[in-house]
Amino acid sequence: MKRRALFRIFDRYVGIPIVILLAFFLKRRKRLPIENIQHILFIKLAAIGDSILLIPTLRTLKKKFPDAKITFVCSPINQSILKKIPYIDELISVDIHSYLKHPFRFFDFLKQIRKKKYDVVIDAEQWPRISVMMFALTKYSYSIGFSTEKQYRHFLFNAVVTHTRERHELEDFLALLEPLGINITEEDKKLEYFLNDKDFKFAEEFWLTNDFQNHTVICLHPGCGENGKPREWPVEFYIRLGKRLVEYDKNIVILITGAKFEMERCNEIAAGIGSNVVNTAGQYDIDNVVALVKKVRLIVCSNTGMLHIASCVGTKTLGLHGPTNPVKWGSYNKNSVLIQSDKFCSPCLYLGHDYGCNEPTCMKHISVDDVFIHIRKAIQPELFPAFKILNNQLT
Repeated sequence: MKRRALFRIFDRYVGIPIVILLAFFLKRRKRLPIENIQHILFIKLAAIGDSILLIPTLRTLKKKFPDAKITFVCSPINQSILKKIPYIDELISVDIHSYLKHPFRFFDFLKQIRKKKYDVVIDAEQWPRISVMMFALTKYSYSIGFSTEKQYRHFLFNAVVTHTRERHELEDFLALLEPLGINITEEDKKLEYFLNDKDFKFAEEFWLTNDFQNHTVICLHPGCGENGKPREWPVEFYIRLGKRLVEYDKNIVILITGAKFEMERCNEIAAGIGSNVVNTAGQYDIDNVVALVKKVRLIVCSNTGMLHIASCVGTKTLGLHGPTNPVKWGSYNKNSVLIQSDKFCSPCLYLGHDYGCNEPTCMKHISVDDVFIHIRKAIQPELFPAFKILNNQLT
């Protein structure tokens, strides 16, 4: 955590002048070699949610240039997701946070990436300058990237795409393809996730082992990653929600999911709920967990990678938004419900790190009553005909 914070400071206060200096010496306006694109370099170093939302962009890019080789530079943060995507031909993982301690590793990376020349470089980062430095020192013909408000990172790009607050991030990513002459359609916006027969078999056996067949299984995913604490709904709220659900309907079973570093939080919630709860946090790999999430009735979580993964596999999502704007980061799926904090300053977050206050309290403004009633409406819509009509009109 401390290393990432130091990296962010370094990236801004050292990275900005470096990018400007590189732009002064290196930028050359070149014609897009669109008739003969053979090698494409794509850069996105984080995170899981962003990587999921990039799948439509990668699919559309591969469809337009089926013979081109797409090389993707990632980090250990999103590597597990990206290695499954069939539209990527080569994956290069780089631990950028280690450069503060071992700066010469950056030159080892550059040596590796400079072995070939790329026809097009697409930088999908929204704010870091490190990705700009990466591609600036590679061999390339044409570059595309975001111009993001007050980030001063766009000076080297041959084609600049404005990153906006007003449209969903999935659509912002797709906009990176417009300089290549690609017209985006509604079909291009379709989400995907890549499970195999082994994952589905695991989920079926898990259902049988835990006697879930005749139960209403509701998933709680209470974590938001290592840097997402301000986006998390309080532990005591999850406990109260879980207890209320199983008391309301004895047929309801709570499935808790989470990463290994979220186990303490998940264990506390499971212990607090007590009965009709199965806690899987830290026990299975991500594809096994996704296969389970695909089978549940709905999932409750904040704005995190699992929200977007659940959308990919068609699970109904109930997304809790405090500092995050659901217009930008909400579930990109009509089979979803969102609850926005009613705190006056919510939402405040734009880039993932620019919170409006040091210790956001907006998630506490989302009440257990609100979440509970939305779950009831989702699993028993026949009891809320007026809500069903309104929801159909909105979607």
